[in-house]
Amino acid sequence: MQLFEFEGKELFKICGINVPKSQLITFEKLDSSSSATSTPLSTGSLRVRMTGEVVLKAQVLSGKRADAGGIVKVTKINDLRFKIKELFQRTINGEKVEKILVEEMVDIVREYYLSFSYSTETRGPVLTFGAGGTGVESKGKSKSFEVNILIGVDKEVLKHLPGELVDTAKKLWEVFIKYDCELAEINPLSLDKNGKVWALDAKVILDDDADFRREVKFEERNLFGRPPAKAEIEARKIDEGDHRGTSGSVYWDLPGDIAVMAAGGGGSVVNMDALIALGGKPANYTEHSGNPPREKLKKLTKIVLSKPNLKGCWFVGGTANFTDIYETLMGFVEGLRELKPRPAYPIVIRRGGPRDKEAFEELKRIGKEEGFDFHIYGKETPMTSTAKIMVELAYGKKQIVIPSEGK
Repeated sequence: MQLFEFEGKELFKICGINVPKSQLITFEKLDSSSSATSTPLSTGSLRVRMTGEVVLKAQVLSGKRADAGGIVKVTKINDLRFKIKELFQRTINGEKVEKILVEEMVDIVREYYLSFSYSTETRGPVLTFGAGGTGVESKGKSKSFEVNILIGVDKEVLKHLPGELVDTAKKLWEVFIKYDCELAEINPLSLDKNGKVWALDAKVILDDDADFRREVKFEERNLFGRPPAKAEIEARKIDEGDHRGTSGSVYWDLPGDIAVMAAGGGGSVVNMDALIALGGKPANYTEHSGNPPREKLKKLTKIVLSKPNLKGCWFVGGTANFTDIYETLMGFVEGLRELKPRPAYPIVIRRGGPRDKEAFEELKRIGKEEGFDFHIYGKETPMTSTAKIMVELAYGKKQIVIPSEGK
C-alpha cells in the first residue's frame, strides 16, 4: 500500500523525524460559509494559525505533483480559502484532489534526497542519498549503499552521509523496519538556516503481506488513491484463507464497458494494453493464476459481470502449463449461468493448456444450450489478436477472420 504524504509523516513523527506543523483538510468537511479573515483562521473544520507563509499540498499518490500544480504557496491569509477551493477543483495527474495538507513553510538552505528501499540486485535493503527537491532526476546521480538487514545502519553506511543527516537516517531506518516498508523516502530532506533537519515530504510504501502485524492502520484505498469500490473489496475476499491459486486478489474497477477475465500476471498487462490500444474500454482489471479451483472463478465471474451496461466479456490468457483450463472455464460458466446477462453480449475466450480441448467442446455445447454468444480461440491464435475481435464485436465493427477453434 502506498501512503499519502500526511500518512507517511505520521509514521515519521512517531519515530522522531521532524516534520512541519500541518493540518489535513478534506473536501467534504470544508465549510464554505466560514470567513477567511480571522487569525487563527476558522473555517469550519479548518483552523490554521498563519504566522508566516503556508503551503497547500494536494494529497495524491502520483509523482511530480508540483509540476502539475499540486503544490501552492500562500503568503496572505485573505487568499487562503480561495486557494484551497481552487486546489480542490483540480485533477493532478489523473487523480481528483480530495484531501489537502496545509503546512507551515520552512526557510530552507539546502535540500537532500534520502530513502531506504529493497534492491533486486543485492536482495536486501539499500540506503540511497543525493541531491533533493523537485526534478531530483536531473540534479545529479544519487548513490546507493547496501545495508545489512541484521546489523542495520552502522558506521560503514552512515559515513557516506553529511553529519547533520545521520540522526534522521537512523530514524528513517526505524520507520522502514518497524512498519515493514518497501520504500521509506524523504524528498526533500531539508536543512534550515538554524541547522535543523526537516522532512518536507514523505513517500512510504508498505508491504501488504505484513499488514496483520502492523499496529498502525490506514484507510483502505485502491491503486488510484480513492476508497476501494464494493467490487474491489469483494474480489479480494475470494482468496482469503484459500491458497489454491489466486483469483481476485488483484482487482480494480475501471470506467469502461468490456469486462475482462485475464489469466497470469505479465500476460494480463500486455492484453490490457492491446485492448486499450485498439479502442476497447475495459470495465475492470483482474487476473487469476496458479490453478485456482472452479469455485473461485465462479465468485470472480459474478463480481466482474455484475457491472451494469457491459458490451462484452473477454476471457483471455496464455497457454498454461499447470492450470486446469477445463476447471477454470467451468467456474466461469457457473458464474455466467447464475447471472444470465441479457441481452446476451459477445464473450470472447482465448485460452490454452491442460484439458483445453475438453473445455472448448463443453463451451460450444453450453453456448448453444444457454444462448451465450461464445467466440472461442485456442493457442493457435495470438492473445492480442482476440483483443481486436473483442473490440469489433462489442462495438459493432466488422470482424477480422483469423484461425480459431471454431464457434
